[in-house]
Amino acid sequence: MRKFNYRFVLNNVGILLMIEALFMLFSALIGEYYREEARQAIYLSSGITLLAGSMLTFANRVLAFAGMEQDNRKRSITKREVFLSVTLAWVALALAGTLPYLLSGAIPSFTNAFFESMCGFSTTGSSTIDNLETFPRSLHFWRSFSQWIGGIGIIIFVMSFMPIYSGGASGLFFDAEATGIAMEQVKPRVREIARNMFLIYFGLTLVGFFLLWAGPMDAFDAACHTLSSISTGGFSTRQAGLAYYASPYSEYVIIVLMFLGATNFMLLFALVTRGSLAIFKDEEFRWYASIILLATVGIAVSLFVTHRVGDAESSFRTALFQVVSTVSSTGYTTVDYQAWGPIYSLLFLGLMLFCGCQGSTSGGIKVSRLLVLAKNTQLVFKRQVHPNALYRVKINGKVIPENTTSRVMAFAFLYVTLAAVSAWILSMTGMTLDESIGVSFSSISSLGTGLGSYGPGGSYASASAFAKYYVCFLMLVGRLEIFTVLSLFVPSFWKR
Repeated sequence: MRKFNYRFVLNNVGILLMIEALFMLFSALIGEYYREEARQAIYLSSGITLLAGSMLTFANRVLAFAGMEQDNRKRSITKREVFLSVTLAWVALALAGTLPYLLSGAIPSFTNAFFESMCGFSTTGSSTIDNLETFPRSLHFWRSFSQWIGGIGIIIFVMSFMPIYSGGASGLFFDAEATGIAMEQVKPRVREIARNMFLIYFGLTLVGFFLLWAGPMDAFDAACHTLSSISTGGFSTRQAGLAYYASPYSEYVIIVLMFLGATNFMLLFALVTRGSLAIFKDEEFRWYASIILLATVGIAVSLFVTHRVGDAESSFRTALFQVVSTVSSTGYTTVDYQAWGPIYSLLFLGLMLFCGCQGSTSGGIKVSRLLVLAKNTQLVFKRQVHPNALYRVKINGKVIPENTTSRVMAFAFLYVTLAAVSAWILSMTGMTLDESIGVSFSSISSLGTGLGSYGPGGSYASASAFAKYYVCFLMLVGRLEIFTVLSLFVPSFWKR
C-alpha cells in the first residue's frame, strides 16, 4: 500500500516560496528608485518569505537524514501529491504576498491584504483599495507583478528553467496549473512547451511595454499596465482605470495585449518562430475571435444608434475594449456599462463564462470546452436520427477521447453549480441578488468586475470579511481549473 509522499509536498512549497522571495526584490528596486519607505517592508517581506521557504525545504532534508523516510525515493508521485502541492503553493504564495502590504501599513487589514494578494496571483481584477493614487509605487508594481507571475503560473515558469520536476511529475504539474483541456500529445515534451509558453509571454510583455510607453503613460505606468494586461489581470495604477488617460491609442494597445494574453501561447509561439499559420486554422481560435467580433459589432451598433457613447469610432472602440476585456477575463473597464441598461449587464455576464483559449492566461470555462459541449450536443441530435451510427467529437480534425468529453461535461457542471451555490451563499452576506451573482461568476472566472456596487468602478472594501475569504476561495478554485482544488475535498481521492 503506497504511503503519501509528504516530503515531496514540503519541498515543492518551500522552493516556490524561496523563488517568490526573489521576485519581491524587483518591487524593492522600484522602491529604491523612488526612495519610498515601503521598500524596507518589501525587503523584510522577502527575508521572511525566504526563511519560511528555507525552513520547509530544510525540514524535508532533516526527515531524510533522520531516516524517517528511507523508502521515500521508491514512492511514485501521483495526483494526490501534485494537487496538494499546487494548491498549498498558491495559498502560500498569496499569504506571503500579503506581507509587503501589511508590513508597510499600506493595507493594515490582514483580510484586505490577503484579498489583494489572492486577486493578484489569481489574475482577478477585484480590489479593496479606494486610494490608488496615494498607494506606494513599489507596491503598485508588486500588485501588477503578482498578476504577471500568476498569469503564466509560477510552476510553469519554474518548469521552464529549473529541473525540479522530472518524469511523470512534470506532466501532472502542467495539468494541475495549465488552463484548458489537457492534450495528450503535449505530455512527452512538457518542459519544452512550458519554456515556449514563457518565452512568448515574456516577449509580448516587452513589446507591450514599449508600445504603451510610446503613448501618454510614463515608463512606470506602462510597465504596470503591461504586466496586468498580458496576464489578463486587470490591476491599474489609477482609481479611474484606463479612463484616466483618455487615450484611444493606449486602449487599442491594451486591447491587443488582452486579446493575445487570452490566445493559446503554443500557437502564438509557432506563428512567431516558424511563421506557422496553424493559429488561423485552429477551431478554438476562430470561435474565440468570432465571439469577440459578433459581440463587438452588436454592441457597437446598439451604442451608436442609441447615442450612448458618441461617434462611430468611439462606439466601436468602447464596445471592442469591454468585450475583449470580458472575454479575456481581464476586467479592465473604460465606462460603466451598467448605465447602458440591464441587457448589457446580462450579456457581459454571459461573455465572462467561456472567456479565452486553452494554454493562455485567461480564466473561465474556455472556448475549447465550449467547442466540445456544442459539438457533443450536435451529436446527440444526430444520434436521435441514426442511433446505430458511430459519431465522435472532433476538433481540428482530431477525435476527442470519450473520457475527455466526459471530463469537460463534468467541469462545466461543477463550474456552473459552484457559481450558483456561491451566489446563494454570498447573498446571505448582505449582497443583493444581482451583486452576489455578478461577484460569484466574475470571481470564479478570474474577471473581478461584477454587478451592482461591485461592477465597473466599484470596490470590494465594503464586503464582509467572510465574503472576502469566500471570494478568495472562488478565485483559487477558478484559477486552478476546479478539479485541482475540489479533488482535495473528495474522500475517495485520499484512499490508498
